[in-house]
Amino acid sequence: MFRKTMWRKAVSDAVSSHQHRALNTTIFILKEFGPIGFLLKEDGDSKNYKVCLGDPHTCTCPAFQKEKDLCTHICWILMRKFRLPRDHEYCFQYGLAERQILELLQGLYVSKTTSPNDRSSSGPSCPEPNEEDGSIRQKDIGKDDICPICQEELLLKKLPVTYCKFSCGNNIHISCMKVWADHQTKKDPRGLLKCPLCREDFGTFKQLIEQVKNASELLTYYEKDCLDKHLGVVCNSCRVCPIIGKCFKCTECRYFHLCEDCFRRTVHTQHCFMVRMKRGQPWQTVELHASEETQKMENHSMGSSFSSTSGVTCDIIPNYVMKSLPMVRVRKESRLLYPGVQCRICLSRFQLGQQVRTLPCKHKFHTGCIDPLLRKSNCCPLDWHIIYNPLMWNPKSGRTERSLAPSSDVLSKHTDDQISEFFLPGIGLQLWPEHKMTSKDSQWALMGHPA
Repeated sequence: MFRKTMWRKAVSDAVSSHQHRALNTTIFILKEFGPIGFLLKEDGDSKNYKVCLGDPHTCTCPAFQKEKDLCTHICWILMRKFRLPRDHEYCFQYGLAERQILELLQGLYVSKTTSPNDRSSSGPSCPEPNEEDGSIRQKDIGKDDICPICQEELLLKKLPVTYCKFSCGNNIHISCMKVWADHQTKKDPRGLLKCPLCREDFGTFKQLIEQVKNASELLTYYEKDCLDKHLGVVCNSCRVCPIIGKCFKCTECRYFHLCEDCFRRTVHTQHCFMVRMKRGQPWQTVELHASEETQKMENHSMGSSFSSTSGVTCDIIPNYVMKSLPMVRVRKESRLLYPGVQCRICLSRFQLGQQVRTLPCKHKFHTGCIDPLLRKSNCCPLDWHIIYNPLMWNPKSGRTERSLAPSSDVLSKHTDDQISEFFLPGIGLQLWPEHKMTSKDSQWALMGHPA
Protein backbone atom coordinates (compact mmCIF):
# COMPACT_ATOMS: atom_id res chain seq x y z
CA MET A 1 0.00 0.00 0.00
CA PHE A 2 1.58 3.27 -1.13
CA ARG A 3 1.48 6.10 1.39
CA LYS A 4 2.14 9.79 0.87
CA THR A 5 2.76 10.60 4.55
CA MET A 6 5.07 9.19 7.18
CA TRP A 7 3.60 6.64 9.61
CA ARG A 8 4.02 7.57 13.29
CA LYS A 9 4.46 4.95 15.99
CA ALA A 10 3.59 7.23 18.93
CA VAL A 11 1.61 10.40 19.49
CA SER A 12 3.59 13.63 19.72
CA ASP A 13 3.19 16.11 22.58
CA ALA A 14 1.66 18.69 20.22
CA VAL A 15 -0.97 16.28 18.89
CA SER A 16 -1.71 15.03 22.42
CA SER A 17 -2.38 18.64 23.43
CA HIS A 18 -4.74 19.11 20.48
CA GLN A 19 -6.53 15.86 21.37
CA HIS A 20 -7.07 17.04 24.95
CA ARG A 21 -8.44 20.36 23.74
CA ALA A 22 -10.72 18.62 21.23
CA LEU A 23 -12.26 16.46 23.95
CA ASN A 24 -12.92 19.52 26.12
CA THR A 25 -14.22 21.88 23.43
CA THR A 26 -17.70 22.14 21.95
CA ILE A 27 -17.56 22.04 18.14
CA PHE A 28 -20.50 21.96 15.74
CA ILE A 29 -20.82 20.31 12.32
CA LEU A 30 -22.48 22.89 10.05
CA LYS A 31 -22.22 20.99 6.79
CA GLU A 32 -20.89 17.72 5.41
CA PHE A 33 -19.09 17.45 2.06
CA GLY A 34 -19.49 13.76 1.43
CA PRO A 35 -18.41 11.19 4.04
CA ILE A 36 -15.00 12.72 4.90
CA GLY A 37 -15.42 16.49 4.43
CA PHE A 38 -16.90 18.73 7.15
CA LEU A 39 -17.55 22.41 7.81
CA LEU A 40 -16.98 23.06 11.53
CA LYS A 41 -17.65 25.92 13.91
CA GLU A 42 -16.00 26.08 17.30
CA ASP A 43 -18.09 27.37 20.20
CA GLY A 44 -17.23 31.02 20.77
CA ASP A 45 -15.46 31.40 17.41
CA SER A 46 -17.14 33.34 14.61
CA LYS A 47 -15.13 31.65 11.83
CA ASN A 48 -15.89 28.34 10.15
CA TYR A 49 -13.23 25.80 9.18
CA LYS A 50 -13.27 23.04 6.61
CA VAL A 51 -11.74 19.65 7.51
CA CYS A 52 -11.04 16.92 4.98
CA LEU A 53 -9.68 13.50 5.89
CA GLY A 54 -7.24 11.85 3.54
CA ASP A 55 -3.54 11.34 2.95
CA PRO A 56 -2.73 13.84 4.39
CA HIS A 57 -5.57 15.31 6.47
CA THR A 58 -6.22 19.01 5.89
CA CYS A 59 -7.89 21.88 7.75
CA THR A 60 -8.31 25.56 6.95
CA CYS A 61 -7.65 26.74 10.53
CA PRO A 62 -4.52 28.86 11.28
CA ALA A 63 -3.04 26.18 13.56
CA PHE A 64 -2.94 23.57 10.79
CA GLN A 65 -1.70 26.07 8.20
CA LYS A 66 1.20 26.95 10.49
CA GLU A 67 2.16 23.55 11.93
CA LYS A 68 1.07 21.26 9.05
CA ASP A 69 0.09 18.71 11.68
CA LEU A 70 -3.13 17.49 13.28
CA CYS A 71 -5.06 20.41 14.73
CA THR A 72 -7.92 20.47 17.24
CA HIS A 73 -10.54 20.21 14.49
CA ILE A 74 -9.02 17.14 12.83
CA CYS A 75 -8.60 15.44 16.21
CA TRP A 76 -12.24 16.27 17.02
CA ILE A 77 -13.49 14.67 13.80
CA LEU A 78 -11.48 11.50 14.44
CA MET A 79 -12.45 11.13 18.11
CA ARG A 80 -15.98 12.59 18.16
CA LYS A 81 -17.43 12.00 14.72
CA PHE A 82 -15.79 8.63 14.03
CA ARG A 83 -15.49 7.66 17.74
CA LEU A 84 -11.87 6.56 17.53
CA PRO A 85 -10.19 5.79 20.88
CA ARG A 86 -7.66 8.47 21.71
CA ASP A 87 -4.77 5.98 21.83
CA HIS A 88 -5.65 4.25 18.54
CA GLU A 89 -2.87 4.47 15.95
CA TYR A 90 -5.20 5.98 13.36
CA CYS A 91 -5.91 8.87 15.73
CA PHE A 92 -2.52 10.59 15.51
CA GLN A 93 -1.32 9.98 11.93
CA TYR A 94 -0.67 12.75 9.42
CA GLY A 95 -3.13 11.02 7.11
CA LEU A 96 -4.90 7.74 6.33
CA ALA A 97 -4.89 5.66 3.17
CA GLU A 98 -8.08 4.76 1.30
CA ARG A 99 -8.45 1.37 3.03
CA GLN A 100 -8.04 2.93 6.46
CA ILE A 101 -10.59 5.65 5.64
CA LEU A 102 -13.02 2.89 4.66
CA GLU A 103 -12.46 1.21 8.03
CA LEU A 104 -13.36 4.50 9.73
CA LEU A 105 -16.58 4.80 7.75
CA GLN A 106 -17.52 1.23 8.63
CA GLY A 107 -17.04 1.97 12.35
CA LEU A 108 -14.62 -0.89 12.97
CA TYR A 109 -12.85 0.96 15.78
CA VAL A 110 -15.73 2.79 17.43
CA SER A 111 -15.06 3.64 21.07
CA LYS A 112 -18.07 2.62 23.16
CA THR A 113 -19.03 4.92 26.01
CA THR A 114 -21.36 4.08 28.87
CA SER A 115 -23.82 6.68 29.98
CA PRO A 116 -24.69 6.75 33.71
CA ASN A 117 -28.26 7.67 32.89
CA ASP A 118 -29.43 4.50 31.16
CA ARG A 119 -33.20 4.68 31.35
CA SER A 120 -35.23 1.61 32.07
CA SER A 121 -38.38 0.77 30.20
CA SER A 122 -40.45 2.03 33.12
CA GLY A 123 -39.12 5.60 32.84
CA PRO A 124 -41.12 8.54 31.46
CA SER A 125 -41.94 8.04 27.81
CA CYS A 126 -41.76 10.54 24.97
CA PRO A 127 -44.96 12.49 24.27
CA GLU A 128 -47.39 11.26 21.67
CA PRO A 129 -47.42 13.03 18.29
CA ASN A 130 -49.66 15.99 17.67
CA GLU A 131 -52.18 14.87 15.06
CA GLU A 132 -53.26 18.43 14.27
CA ASP A 133 -49.92 19.57 12.82
CA GLY A 134 -49.06 16.19 11.28
CA SER A 135 -45.92 15.63 13.37
CA ILE A 136 -44.59 12.18 14.16
CA ARG A 137 -43.54 10.56 17.43
CA GLN A 138 -40.23 11.51 18.99
CA LYS A 139 -37.80 8.61 19.18
CA ASP A 140 -36.82 7.34 22.61
CA ILE A 141 -33.29 8.35 23.61
CA GLY A 142 -30.89 5.48 24.18
CA LYS A 143 -27.62 5.50 26.11
CA ASP A 144 -25.53 5.52 22.91
CA ASP A 145 -27.50 8.22 21.05
CA ILE A 146 -25.48 11.28 20.12
CA CYS A 147 -26.27 14.75 18.81
CA PRO A 148 -25.43 14.80 15.08
CA ILE A 149 -24.12 18.37 15.30
CA CYS A 150 -21.87 18.43 18.40
CA GLN A 151 -21.32 14.63 18.53
CA GLU A 152 -21.88 14.55 22.32
CA GLU A 153 -23.83 11.75 24.05
CA LEU A 154 -27.33 13.10 24.66
CA LEU A 155 -27.94 11.50 28.07
CA LEU A 156 -24.42 12.33 29.24
CA LYS A 157 -24.50 15.98 28.17
CA LYS A 158 -27.98 16.52 29.71
CA LEU A 159 -28.87 19.49 27.51
CA PRO A 160 -32.49 20.02 26.32
CA VAL A 161 -33.31 18.35 23.02
CA THR A 162 -35.66 18.86 20.10
CA TYR A 163 -36.47 16.36 17.35
CA CYS A 164 -37.30 16.07 13.65
CA LYS A 165 -41.09 16.37 13.77
CA PHE A 166 -41.98 15.57 10.16
CA SER A 167 -39.60 12.84 9.07
CA CYS A 168 -37.13 10.75 11.12
CA GLY A 169 -38.03 11.73 14.73
CA ASN A 170 -34.35 11.77 15.78
CA ASN A 171 -33.21 13.93 18.70
CA ILE A 172 -30.85 16.91 18.53
CA HIS A 173 -29.71 19.42 21.14
CA ILE A 174 -31.84 22.58 20.92
CA SER A 175 -28.76 24.80 21.24
CA CYS A 176 -26.96 22.86 18.50
CA MET A 177 -29.97 23.03 16.19
CA LYS A 178 -29.98 26.81 16.66
CA VAL A 179 -26.34 26.97 15.47
CA TRP A 180 -27.21 24.73 12.52
CA ALA A 181 -30.30 26.84 11.69
CA ASP A 182 -28.37 30.12 11.81
CA HIS A 183 -26.01 28.74 9.18
CA GLN A 184 -28.72 27.14 7.01
CA THR A 185 -31.17 30.06 6.98
CA LYS A 186 -28.84 32.89 5.97
CA LYS A 187 -30.43 33.02 2.50
CA ASP A 188 -34.03 32.09 3.40
CA PRO A 189 -34.81 32.74 7.08
CA ARG A 190 -38.55 32.13 6.55
CA GLY A 191 -38.26 28.67 5.03
CA LEU A 192 -38.56 25.31 6.76
CA LEU A 193 -35.46 23.98 8.49
CA LYS A 194 -33.91 20.79 7.16
CA CYS A 195 -32.96 17.94 9.49
CA PRO A 196 -29.17 17.43 9.64
CA LEU A 197 -29.74 13.66 9.61
CA CYS A 198 -32.48 12.86 7.10
CA ARG A 199 -32.34 16.19 5.17
CA GLU A 200 -36.14 16.38 5.22
CA ASP A 201 -38.35 19.08 6.78
CA PHE A 202 -37.49 19.53 10.46
CA GLY A 203 -39.76 22.41 11.51
CA THR A 204 -39.98 26.17 11.28
CA PHE A 205 -37.39 28.63 12.53
CA LYS A 206 -40.09 30.32 14.64
CA GLN A 207 -40.84 27.09 16.49
CA LEU A 208 -37.13 26.55 17.16
CA ILE A 209 -36.72 30.06 18.57
CA GLU A 210 -39.57 29.41 21.02
CA GLN A 211 -37.87 26.21 22.15
CA VAL A 212 -34.54 28.02 22.54
CA LYS A 213 -36.17 30.68 24.72
CA ASN A 214 -37.93 28.18 26.99
CA ALA A 215 -34.94 25.83 27.21
CA SER A 216 -32.67 28.69 28.28
CA GLU A 217 -34.74 29.00 31.46
CA LEU A 218 -33.72 25.45 32.39
CA LEU A 219 -30.09 26.58 32.78
CA THR A 220 -29.83 27.98 36.30
CA TYR A 221 -27.38 30.49 37.73
CA TYR A 222 -25.65 27.81 39.77
CA GLU A 223 -25.08 25.65 36.70
CA LYS A 224 -23.16 28.49 35.04
CA ASP A 225 -21.11 29.25 38.16
CA CYS A 226 -17.39 28.49 38.36
CA LEU A 227 -16.63 24.85 39.15
CA ASP A 228 -14.17 25.81 41.89
CA LYS A 229 -17.13 26.98 44.00
CA HIS A 230 -18.46 24.03 46.01
CA LEU A 231 -22.12 25.03 46.02
CA GLY A 232 -24.05 24.35 49.20
CA VAL A 233 -20.93 23.31 51.17
CA VAL A 234 -20.22 25.13 54.44
CA CYS A 235 -16.89 25.04 56.24
CA ASN A 236 -17.61 23.57 59.67
CA SER A 237 -14.90 25.71 61.23
CA CYS A 238 -15.05 29.25 59.79
CA ARG A 239 -18.56 28.78 58.30
CA VAL A 240 -17.67 30.28 54.92
CA CYS A 241 -20.08 29.26 52.17
CA PRO A 242 -19.53 28.28 49.48
CA ILE A 243 -16.04 26.86 49.91
CA ILE A 244 -13.88 28.07 47.04
CA GLY A 245 -10.81 26.21 45.79
CA LYS A 246 -9.82 23.04 47.62
CA CYS A 247 -12.62 21.45 49.62
CA PHE A 248 -11.76 18.92 52.32
CA LYS A 249 -14.22 16.30 53.61
CA CYS A 250 -13.88 14.05 56.64
CA THR A 251 -13.83 10.33 55.83
CA GLU A 252 -15.69 9.42 59.04
CA CYS A 253 -18.06 12.30 59.86
CA ARG A 254 -20.84 12.84 57.40
CA TYR A 255 -21.36 16.40 56.14
CA PHE A 256 -18.12 17.64 57.77
CA HIS A 257 -16.20 19.91 55.38
CA LEU A 258 -13.30 22.31 55.76
CA CYS A 259 -11.87 25.01 53.55
CA GLU A 260 -8.15 24.92 52.78
CA ASP A 261 -7.22 27.53 55.42
CA CYS A 262 -9.01 25.66 58.21
CA PHE A 263 -7.58 22.33 57.06
CA ARG A 264 -4.05 23.71 57.27
CA ARG A 265 -4.73 24.85 60.83
CA THR A 266 -5.13 21.14 61.66
CA VAL A 267 -8.79 21.36 62.65
CA HIS A 268 -10.51 18.02 63.35
CA THR A 269 -7.24 16.06 63.58
CA GLN A 270 -8.77 12.78 64.77
CA HIS A 271 -9.83 11.66 61.28
CA CYS A 272 -8.43 11.49 57.77
CA PHE A 273 -9.72 13.71 54.98
CA MET A 274 -10.57 13.62 51.29
CA VAL A 275 -10.10 16.56 48.96
CA ARG A 276 -11.18 17.81 45.56
CA MET A 277 -10.52 21.01 43.61
CA LYS A 278 -13.80 21.31 41.70
CA ARG A 279 -17.35 20.20 42.38
CA GLY A 280 -18.35 17.11 40.50
CA GLN A 281 -14.85 15.64 40.65
CA PRO A 282 -14.25 12.37 42.53
CA TRP A 283 -12.89 12.72 46.05
CA GLN A 284 -9.27 11.74 46.66
CA THR A 285 -7.82 10.93 50.07
CA VAL A 286 -5.06 13.02 51.59
CA GLU A 287 -3.10 12.46 54.79
CA LEU A 288 -4.19 14.81 57.57
CA HIS A 289 -0.83 15.06 59.31
CA ALA A 290 1.20 15.99 56.23
CA SER A 291 4.41 17.89 56.77
CA GLU A 292 4.76 21.48 55.56
CA GLU A 293 7.07 20.35 52.77
CA THR A 294 4.50 17.84 51.57
CA GLN A 295 1.82 20.52 51.64
CA LYS A 296 4.00 22.83 49.55
CA MET A 297 4.48 20.04 47.01
CA GLU A 298 0.72 19.52 47.02
CA ASN A 299 0.20 23.07 45.78
CA HIS A 300 2.24 22.31 42.67
CA SER A 301 0.90 18.83 41.93
CA MET A 302 -2.60 17.79 42.97
CA GLY A 303 -1.98 14.11 42.30
CA SER A 304 1.34 13.72 44.13
CA SER A 305 -0.09 13.32 47.65
CA PHE A 306 -3.44 11.73 46.85
CA SER A 307 -4.50 8.11 46.71
CA SER A 308 -7.64 6.40 45.51
CA THR A 309 -10.70 6.42 47.76
CA SER A 310 -12.11 3.24 49.21
CA GLY A 311 -14.44 2.49 52.10
CA VAL A 312 -15.28 6.14 52.75
CA THR A 313 -18.55 7.35 54.21
CA CYS A 314 -21.08 8.54 51.62
CA ASP A 315 -23.48 11.36 52.43
CA ILE A 316 -27.10 10.24 52.31
CA ILE A 317 -30.13 12.51 52.25
CA PRO A 318 -32.41 11.79 55.23
CA ASN A 319 -35.91 10.62 54.40
CA TYR A 320 -37.56 13.68 55.93
CA VAL A 321 -35.45 15.90 53.69
CA MET A 322 -36.44 13.88 50.62
CA LYS A 323 -40.11 14.26 51.53
CA SER A 324 -39.77 18.01 52.07
CA LEU A 325 -38.41 18.70 48.57
CA PRO A 326 -41.24 20.42 46.64
CA MET A 327 -43.24 18.17 44.33
CA VAL A 328 -46.07 19.23 42.00
CA ARG A 329 -48.38 17.48 39.55
CA VAL A 330 -48.34 18.89 36.02
CA ARG A 331 -51.67 20.58 35.21
CA LYS A 332 -53.12 22.32 32.18
CA GLU A 333 -51.56 25.68 31.21
CA SER A 334 -48.48 24.90 33.31
CA ARG A 335 -45.19 26.38 32.09
CA LEU A 336 -43.79 22.88 32.33
CA LEU A 337 -45.75 22.05 29.17
CA TYR A 338 -44.12 24.78 27.08
CA PRO A 339 -42.09 23.63 24.03
CA GLY A 340 -38.46 23.02 24.98
CA VAL A 341 -39.14 22.47 28.69
CA GLN A 342 -38.19 18.94 29.73
CA CYS A 343 -36.60 16.74 32.38
CA ARG A 344 -32.85 16.94 31.85
CA ILE A 345 -32.21 13.41 33.08
CA CYS A 346 -34.39 11.47 30.65
CA LEU A 347 -34.69 14.42 28.19
CA SER A 348 -38.44 13.81 27.81
CA ARG A 349 -41.09 16.51 27.97
CA PHE A 350 -43.28 16.88 31.03
CA GLN A 351 -46.84 15.62 30.49
CA LEU A 352 -50.17 16.17 32.19
CA GLY A 353 -50.49 14.26 35.44
CA GLN A 354 -46.79 13.60 35.90
CA GLN A 355 -45.12 14.49 39.20
CA VAL A 356 -42.20 16.90 39.11
CA ARG A 357 -39.71 17.53 41.92
CA THR A 358 -37.78 20.78 42.40
CA LEU A 359 -34.34 20.86 44.02
CA PRO A 360 -32.96 23.80 46.05
CA CYS A 361 -30.92 24.88 42.99
CA LYS A 362 -34.26 25.28 41.07
CA HIS A 363 -33.72 22.36 38.68
CA LYS A 364 -36.89 20.35 37.97
CA PHE A 365 -37.05 16.63 37.17
CA HIS A 366 -39.52 13.77 36.93
CA THR A 367 -39.79 12.21 40.39
CA GLY A 368 -39.16 8.82 38.78
CA CYS A 369 -35.87 10.15 37.37
CA ILE A 370 -34.46 12.16 40.28
CA ASP A 371 -35.59 10.21 43.37
CA PRO A 372 -33.44 7.11 42.67
CA LEU A 373 -30.41 9.37 42.18
CA LEU A 374 -31.04 11.29 45.40
CA ARG A 375 -31.04 8.01 47.35
CA LYS A 376 -27.44 7.49 46.22
CA SER A 377 -26.10 11.04 46.06
CA ASN A 378 -26.49 14.27 48.02
CA CYS A 379 -26.17 16.62 45.06
CA CYS A 380 -27.95 17.79 41.93
CA PRO A 381 -26.86 15.78 38.86
CA LEU A 382 -26.52 18.96 36.77
CA ASP A 383 -24.59 21.48 38.86
CA TRP A 384 -23.49 19.27 41.82
CA HIS A 385 -25.14 21.66 44.27
CA ILE A 386 -25.22 19.97 47.68
CA ILE A 387 -28.85 19.45 48.68
CA TYR A 388 -28.66 18.66 52.38
CA ASN A 389 -26.24 20.21 54.86
CA PRO A 390 -27.07 20.26 58.59
CA LEU A 391 -25.63 23.77 58.94
CA MET A 392 -28.07 25.17 56.39
CA TRP A 393 -31.14 22.94 56.34
CA ASN A 394 -34.22 23.89 58.33
CA PRO A 395 -36.12 20.68 59.15
CA LYS A 396 -39.35 22.38 60.24
CA SER A 397 -40.02 24.55 57.20
CA GLY A 398 -38.34 22.64 54.40
CA ARG A 399 -41.63 21.70 52.73
CA THR A 400 -41.99 25.03 50.95
CA GLU A 401 -39.66 26.10 48.16
CA ARG A 402 -38.86 29.45 49.78
CA SER A 403 -37.68 27.82 52.99
CA LEU A 404 -35.27 25.35 51.40
CA ALA A 405 -31.56 25.62 52.08
CA PRO A 406 -30.39 29.22 51.75
CA SER A 407 -28.46 29.85 48.56
CA SER A 408 -24.69 29.76 48.73
CA ASP A 409 -24.38 33.30 47.42
CA VAL A 410 -26.72 34.71 50.05
CA LEU A 411 -24.88 33.05 52.91
CA SER A 412 -21.49 34.05 51.57
CA LYS A 413 -22.49 37.73 51.79
CA HIS A 414 -22.82 37.58 55.58
CA THR A 415 -19.81 38.73 57.56
CA ASP A 416 -18.39 36.62 60.37
CA ASP A 417 -19.98 38.95 62.93
CA GLN A 418 -23.39 38.58 61.29
CA ILE A 419 -23.18 34.82 61.09
CA SER A 420 -21.84 34.51 64.63
CA GLU A 421 -25.17 35.86 65.90
CA PHE A 422 -26.71 32.51 64.96
CA PHE A 423 -24.12 30.46 66.86
CA LEU A 424 -23.70 29.80 70.58
CA PRO A 425 -20.62 28.11 72.09
CA GLY A 426 -21.23 24.38 72.45
CA ILE A 427 -24.54 24.56 70.59
CA GLY A 428 -23.72 25.60 67.02
CA LEU A 429 -26.32 26.84 64.57
CA GLN A 430 -29.30 27.47 66.81
CA LEU A 431 -31.45 30.10 65.17
CA TRP A 432 -32.01 31.49 61.69
CA PRO A 433 -34.34 34.47 61.34
CA GLU A 434 -37.92 33.28 61.75
CA HIS A 435 -36.78 29.60 61.95
CA LYS A 436 -35.42 27.30 64.66
CA MET A 437 -33.35 24.14 64.88
CA THR A 438 -33.51 21.86 67.88
CA SER A 439 -30.55 21.85 70.26
CA LYS A 440 -29.79 18.26 69.37
CA ASP A 441 -29.79 19.02 65.63
CA SER A 442 -27.56 22.06 66.02
CA GLN A 443 -25.05 20.25 68.22
CA TRP A 444 -24.68 17.41 65.77
CA ALA A 445 -24.48 19.88 62.89
CA LEU A 446 -21.54 21.73 64.42
CA MET A 447 -19.73 18.46 65.14
CA GLY A 448 -20.20 17.37 61.52
CA HIS A 449 -22.45 14.41 62.35
CA PRO A 450 -25.82 13.74 60.70
CA ALA A 451 -28.84 15.20 62.38
